[in-house]
Amino acid sequence: MHISKKRWLGILVLLSSMSVNAEFDLKENFKFTANFIDLAVYSQESSVDEHFTNTAGLFLNTDIKLSNESHDLGVLKAQYIFNGLNNDAQLNTSTNWFGGVGSYVGGAIAANDLASSQLSLLTWDKYWDDKKLYTSIGRTNLRRYFLYNNCQNLMLCIDPIKGAMGSLPINYAYWGSYAKYNVSDNIYVHTGVFEVNTDDYVYRKKGVDFSFHHQLGYNQVYGIGYKDKQSKAELLYFYNNSEYRNAYTKEQYNGTDGLNFRFNHNFDNPHLPSLFGAYSYIAEKNQPYKDYWELGASYKINQGKNHLGVKFGQSQLNDDYVLLTEKLNGNKNKTTSFLSFDTNINYKRLTLSPFVQYIWNPDNYYRSTGKTFNNNVVVGLVTQVKIY
Repeated sequence: MHISKKRWLGILVLLSSMSVNAEFDLKENFKFTANFIDLAVYSQESSVDEHFTNTAGLFLNTDIKLSNESHDLGVLKAQYIFNGLNNDAQLNTSTNWFGGVGSYVGGAIAANDLASSQLSLLTWDKYWDDKKLYTSIGRTNLRRYFLYNNCQNLMLCIDPIKGAMGSLPINYAYWGSYAKYNVSDNIYVHTGVFEVNTDDYVYRKKGVDFSFHHQLGYNQVYGIGYKDKQSKAELLYFYNNSEYRNAYTKEQYNGTDGLNFRFNHNFDNPHLPSLFGAYSYIAEKNQPYKDYWELGASYKINQGKNHLGVKFGQSQLNDDYVLLTEKLNGNKNKTTSFLSFDTNINYKRLTLSPFVQYIWNPDNYYRSTGKTFNNNVVVGLVTQVKIY
């Protein structure tokens, strides 16, 4: 069959048009970002000779929109983290959990016991009913949807309720489903069911074990919130049916539940700082911590691109864990108090976020060996680089 030059030209124009459209659709429906985050922490008191610890990760994020002109099938989201630049000074978590600075607070994010790489997100997300309903299902983490951060510096967003909920840090992902419904412009409700899977943490399976046979338990979370242009407030209840053991009495138990309330408020006057606060209550006497509260203020500078923040708070141990720390190292402190200051500096794709935290009367639960001390100073720097 002979094809004329004119017809060949028409076919090439058509193919060229299809190629241009395909490239356009790819750019519209595919999003990729890469961010480097490093946390350096110095602690005046530490359970090892080295007082400095460093942890870093390369965060690769991908969004793929499953949509065309007539159908919206949602978005596939994925995140993979490559961990590196970690020193091993804080690696032994049996005696030195998360930096060993004397409490859950202070350097609590400086975890160096992560796998070399980790699949931290793989979900299908979708809006329904004219964006009133949002759902997410797949490999995820409850901290992405609940316990929203009141503070500007993520490393100072600390609350022991996370441990009671069976929630690992954001680096880890496990099976879960989440739904949020906007009742009105100001009121919303949301809920989720999440697998409690610490196997990835213990055995460093890098988040790619998709099996359902872990049998560690699951966590249900229910929340109601209010939001407007200036304020946000939220109350949540959780129930974690996982089995645990009291470290002091050796008693086996399950069925931990608790409450968390959080708020923040921005004033109309730009010269006034925004205020925020939180309170958590864990309704299980066998859990290490009983409750936690914090109050703080954040002042925006440089047209909101930077800030100055201050926060004060306290965490309180349950009675059995006061007896445990007294038995191990003579520490009788039940209530830990802390005061923190933080700021951030932005320059193009670089953000530097230094902070300092003073801790007094530390409960020493997460540093159960070594000498007893009555105060501690933690200094840190978070470095973020938007690579792509």
